[in-house]
Amino acid sequence: MKKKDKNPFFRILGLLFLLFVSLYIALESGYYEAKVSKKTAMTEESIKKFEQDVKEGNPIDVQAYVFEEKNDYSNHTTDAAVFIGGRVEDFMSKGITELFGIVKSLFT
Repeated sequence: MKKKDKNPFFRILGLLFLLFVSLYIALESGYYEAKVSKKTAMTEESIKKFEQDVKEGNPIDVQAYVFEEKNDYSNHTTDAAVFIGGRVEDFMSKGITELFGIVKSLFT
């Protein structure tokens, strides 16, 4: 028997769903929390450095204690992935909301 070709719509929908799931997992994996904790650690180090300079009587410059991230590793690929992930999330959430609305209307 010949295998039936799948509908291209469902292939694209499945691909978008896999993309959404992978981006969601990346978001929830803790990357943002790790970045925030690094900033917190840098702030604590800056406070200790400030307190040490005050004890020693060194001149105080605010810019010496402010943590600024110098490296930005974002590029067109990551920006596109975030954009696509947002669009897939909107599409999926609207679709699920409409699906539950239809199911709700069937039972009311």
